[in-house]
Amino acid sequence: MLKVVFGQTIIGVILLLSAATVNGQNVSMPNIFGSNMVVQQNTYAPFWGWAAPSSTIEIETGWGEKAKAIVGSDGKWKTTIKTPKAIPGKAPKYLVTVKGHDNTLYFEDVQIGEVWVCGGQSNMVFLMNYKDSGMQGVIDYEKEIAAAKYPSIRLYNVAKATPSVPDTNCKGSWRPCTPSSVAGFSAAAYYFGRQLYLNKAVNVPIGLILDAVSGSSIQAWIKKDTLLANADFKSRYVPAKPKDANNTPSWYYNGMIAPIIPYAIKGVLWYQGESNAGDGKLYTKANIAMLRDWRKDWGYNFSFYAVQLTPRLWGVNPKDVVYGRAYFREWQSKITTEPNTGIIVTSDLLINKEEVGMSHPRNKKEIGIRLANWALAKDYKQPVQYLGPVYDSHTINGNKIIVKFKPETIGKGLTTKDGGIDVKCFRVAGVENVFYPAKAVIDGNSIVVTCDKVSTPISIRYAVSDGAMTNLMNKEGNAAYPFRTDNLDKVTYIAEE
Repeated sequence: MLKVVFGQTIIGVILLLSAATVNGQNVSMPNIFGSNMVVQQNTYAPFWGWAAPSSTIEIETGWGEKAKAIVGSDGKWKTTIKTPKAIPGKAPKYLVTVKGHDNTLYFEDVQIGEVWVCGGQSNMVFLMNYKDSGMQGVIDYEKEIAAAKYPSIRLYNVAKATPSVPDTNCKGSWRPCTPSSVAGFSAAAYYFGRQLYLNKAVNVPIGLILDAVSGSSIQAWIKKDTLLANADFKSRYVPAKPKDANNTPSWYYNGMIAPIIPYAIKGVLWYQGESNAGDGKLYTKANIAMLRDWRKDWGYNFSFYAVQLTPRLWGVNPKDVVYGRAYFREWQSKITTEPNTGIIVTSDLLINKEEVGMSHPRNKKEIGIRLANWALAKDYKQPVQYLGPVYDSHTINGNKIIVKFKPETIGKGLTTKDGGIDVKCFRVAGVENVFYPAKAVIDGNSIVVTCDKVSTPISIRYAVSDGAMTNLMNKEGNAAYPFRTDNLDKVTYIAEE
């Protein structure tokens, strides 16, 4: 006979049943529940599953909470479990039992902490040991992987699935973060989680749910009803014959998001846009529609932090005189009109000029850190400088333009990536709307911009081009946000000499 005390197995062997479909009278639960899982702290965490109709489900937790649920006539049950507030520096391991009429599920090594969903396409999927076309993982990937020994950071990879209707389960399992498990996990997600975990004021177990597919379009992550209800969405995103799963409306929502709802989470990271870079302002509407749907499904306004596209140019030795991708970054940034949202800049993170021709920059560490800084400041109330310099105003004196930034975004002061005062990626135009490369230097907390080609400046743009590899940041290392003082759709750029 098996004897169990909460938090400790005394005698016997426990059969770990993380999830299954209904099997006769047996109680079962979705695969998002399992041994090694992280359960969101300080909340009423939903628990749900299937069992024999009209039977009673009894749940006991190692932290002292109990709950019961009566199974409905459809074989489904649901309840909530109160979770304690996690204590920084502490990571107790709990046993959770879910008892049905004929069987009991045992979840071992359950920890209480913070849970984040990490969604998007290939740049979120990008593995710590990613290898493609000669590219070797993240920067210093061998050293970084070897050091990834954080048993209280837990990783869950939602398997790719494409059902035509919302599913109730997904494939995956929780794994403690080790060099072996992290090697094939999202680099951006890992660095985000590690940054939270290593912050002394947070320092609680971190659960990272990777829910991303390389090449996926945003429409694949949105409910089909939402797409059909909007004429613009329907026209653009609901083709008669989709090319593939990545472009098929709602398939990834159905197979990869729906099955984990309403598992308690703190927030979502979103690293997507390459596959929709030609959608312009429609992407803003789609991104907002997706976020609102997800929040409605979960039942609360969780935090949502996104990533701007990195610089990208095509062709052999291309000149950086196009700006469609830069406009798309502007539309990405409109997500911040929604509450509890943010977006980070990546235009300074390419490690060399060769990366401007690639879709997958290797510096995912800084991306994870910047996302984490938003969370640390907004969700965990830490005194972290999470914003880079944001344009505030400018004045024109002859051919000289003085650019000022919002004081709260300057931090300890303006600087450049190399520590100098010369700033890249400014352009100036006169009445003809022809933008010339400009000289820009840091002067205290302002930027002084001049251009010999434009005697009477009218408009100024910073990093508003597809391949803009920037260097302006605050001394805390947060890159300045691109901006422009005009609202013109079409202008002319003159290439750098």
